[in-house]
Amino acid sequence: MSLLKVENVSKVYKSDRFLWGQQRITEAVKNVDLIIEEGTCLGLVGESGCGKSTLGKVILGLLKPNEGEVIFQGKNFCKSNGRRQYGLRRDLQVVFQDYSSSVNPKHNVEKIISEPIRNYLKLSPLEEKKKVLELLEIVGLNQNDIKKYPHQFSGGQLQRICIAKAIALKPKLIVLDEAISSLDVSVQAQILNLLLSLKEQFHLSYLFISHDIEAVSYIADRVAIMYLGRIVEEAENIKNLEELKHPYSKKLLASVLNPYPEEGKFLDSSFDEVSISKQISCGCNYIERCEKAMEICHQQVPTFNSVAEGHKIACHCEGI
Repeated sequence: MSLLKVENVSKVYKSDRFLWGQQRITEAVKNVDLIIEEGTCLGLVGESGCGKSTLGKVILGLLKPNEGEVIFQGKNFCKSNGRRQYGLRRDLQVVFQDYSSSVNPKHNVEKIISEPIRNYLKLSPLEEKKKVLELLEIVGLNQNDIKKYPHQFSGGQLQRICIAKAIALKPKLIVLDEAISSLDVSVQAQILNLLLSLKEQFHLSYLFISHDIEAVSYIADRVAIMYLGRIVEEAENIKNLEELKHPYSKKLLASVLNPYPEEGKFLDSSFDEVSISKQISCGCNYIERCEKAMEICHQQVPTFNSVAEGHKIACHCEGI
């Protein structure tokens, strides 16, 4: 049994009508199917506004989907009652992008990290403090930091505190929502290595949400590419990113700068801003930016086609 199954999930936002104006409908997530096996990391990649974080919030139960189901540990998380959700949440944690907003500035480190422990575990004050000290050591912080406050830490250190809080209950799945994007490059590498180490140590599973396709390829076992609410490509064990086939995936790769500036790199000038001309899509979402668009792309939403073992894309150009 898979740890997490996302089945045909859609999330639509509707704006209020104002006088004679029309109601605006935004399809943030559209008929998404995903599976995460226990002990694996799924990397979800896409540019800002593609619906990655919205999907993450639906999985976490912070947003209700308009359609579809989120099955976590064999139970429908979205339709579970409060008591059952309380039990499931112990095994489902999150690390957000904004580490400063994820902690209470009036609480010290001990109180921040011990919050989930107090909610779920009945420990004495001495046992609770010992647990917090162990967690600080695991994430690479000094035990003397236990009485410090958030303003006394750097961004990377604060994110380590957030990670310590997320692993406090040894959950099954952690949603990492742009967890490294606001950090310096050198600190990003440290956090990625820490996450990989914790994954092995505690047999964790991750949903790693990011716009950084190279970071995703470093940490993830599987990669899913998302564009305007839809998954357009999924691939297992991608070691060479050049193996990605979808036109949008290739655009994402083209946007990655060369680590050796003196060699130079040609940047695709056609990588423009997202433009949505229709409120509800009836064909391929990517048609307005695709150089290979055909007549069928205007009329029919592409379905997944297998291009190799464990590798499938949603594109008419590859399926015909």
